[in-house]
Amino acid sequence: MASGLLGLFGLARASHLRAAVVRANSFKERAADAKHRLEAAQRDTTHWKEQVAEARARVAAATRDVERWKGKDSGHLNELATLREKLERVKQAEQAIALTRAHLLAMETKLDVLEGAITVLDRRTRDRLEDGAGAPDIEASHTTQTS
Repeated sequence: MASGLLGLFGLARASHLRAAVVRANSFKERAADAKHRLEAAQRDTTHWKEQVAEARARVAAATRDVERWKGKDSGHLNELATLREKLERVKQAEQAIALTRAHLLAMETKLDVLEGAITVLDRRTRDRLEDGAGAPDIEASHTTQTS
């Protein structure tokens, strides 16, 4: 009953007060500990957020590099295709040049043969004209062949 009378006046027994103070101190310690853990968790969260941001930046850079290399690869493939086409055209041109040289050599040979034949005919004709007897024979052979 004493605690009821004390309660009417807003007072409590000393043992209750000491127990309440102990509980309050315990709650204060737990609150301080929770506050420290909260601060540590916030620091860790900030640290991990920074690491996530760095990782995202690295991923973005790697993605750009991949896209750039893909572009370079396709560019290199286009260059390679262009070079192959040029090489094919060079080979075709070389074949055409070789064929043209063969035709030119054949033509030069024919011209040399014709030049030699003309030289022989020219000498024969001059020799006969110089002898004086060649002119009537040529006309006679020509008239007999046409008749």
